[in-house]
Amino acid sequence: MLWPGGSLDQVVSNEFRSLTIGVLCHTFFGMQGLRKDLLSYLPLALAVPVVVIAVIVATSGGPSVAESKSFSSTEKSAIRRTEALLAGIPQRGAVLGDPQAPVTLQLFGDLQCPEVRQVMLGAIPVLIRHWVRDGKLRIVYRSLKSDTHDSAEFIGQQIAALAAGQQGKMWTFIDLFYREQQPQFTHYADDAFLEGIAEQAGVELRSWSEEREAEGWSRRIEADESLASSKGFTLGLTPWFLIGPTGGGARPLLHVAYEESKVFDEAIRELL
Repeated sequence: MLWPGGSLDQVVSNEFRSLTIGVLCHTFFGMQGLRKDLLSYLPLALAVPVVVIAVIVATSGGPSVAESKSFSSTEKSAIRRTEALLAGIPQRGAVLGDPQAPVTLQLFGDLQCPEVRQVMLGAIPVLIRHWVRDGKLRIVYRSLKSDTHDSAEFIGQQIAALAAGQQGKMWTFIDLFYREQQPQFTHYADDAFLEGIAEQAGVELRSWSEEREAEGWSRRIEADESLASSKGFTLGLTPWFLIGPTGGGARPLLHVAYEESKVFDEAIRELL
């Protein structure tokens, strides 16, 4: 991101350099009212650069996963966009956002559904920036088969996402999956593809592979389908949405303009 006067890193560097020089000058030449020996200020003078360096490191963030391995340019772009979108937001299992957020939106999706991809790259990022980051909304991702025609493939890809949730990275995984979604009916979501998405998400692969073999995931997916059916949603179609107060009843939210957030925004405001 460009800032007046250069990049953010340059601005921070220039500001701290000025601050350091100012503090040092003030320390050594501006303390006229004090009668202590000049050497008594040496520890403070030496500490200032250390503090400056610590603050710069703390505010710069860790390295991007995109820089840690040999990914393609397309993969690197997807990783950076996903990291920027989700940075600093709590992830717990299938839930994105503050557990205490007053409103909960539930999204029913199939990882290979192009319409869900439109939502994930259109309206959802707006909701994340405007509502989730403010602690007013949490979003739950639920699995519902639609465009993945092979049932085993569907179960496998959804379990891969849920297993990433055990490391607090399910939303990172699904966001990357939708960004790199391939043509329909090509059976592309094999182990190699799923492992590639997991690697881009920064998932520790050994424990992730073990989690994929754990019992109970299929029942979790079946429970999501049962919930969709109980709300009157047509099975075999996605996306579907439920919205309501956190911990309370949820109602269906009909939405067809997948790239716009207006309907979501209005529903959220009504619940606040």
